[in-house]
Amino acid sequence: MAKKQTRNNKKELIIEVGWREWISFPKYNDFSLKAKIDTGARSSALHATHIKEFKIKSKNWVSFRIYQSGKFINVERPVKGYRVIKSSIGKKQVRPVIRMKIKLGTKSWFTDVTLTRRSGMSYPVLIGRSSLAERYRIHPRRSFLFGHINGKTS
Repeated sequence: MAKKQTRNNKKELIIEVGWREWISFPKYNDFSLKAKIDTGARSSALHATHIKEFKIKSKNWVSFRIYQSGKFINVERPVKGYRVIKSSIGKKQVRPVIRMKIKLGTKSWFTDVTLTRRSGMSYPVLIGRSSLAERYRIHPRRSFLFGHINGKTS
């Protein structure tokens, strides 16, 4: 791990991550998903099915299902807003934005995530650069630097 000099002269650890990593959701029994770390994407996206919007006390909420390796969880979250996302082929889509706590390695934090159908994609989660802030460096030729779900490293 490298150290970066900050404005107030404190040294901050820069954590190296692979271009693919396992992430988990601490609030949901550490349910884990494979994620692609994508510096070309500003926003993070999560593959979700059974997406249904509803209201609780006049606030927008969304329920959805997340899958990985034949297992799934049902999730309900308040909708933070909506974002127009332009795909790599130029197609625009309006997506609900939710706030979720994600865990990568030993670190966890809250981040905004858009919900979409990513069933045609190789990875159910895309981690965009706004979720990583400046404390991570992506290694373009290495994967799963924090290991796999079963604890084995690659």
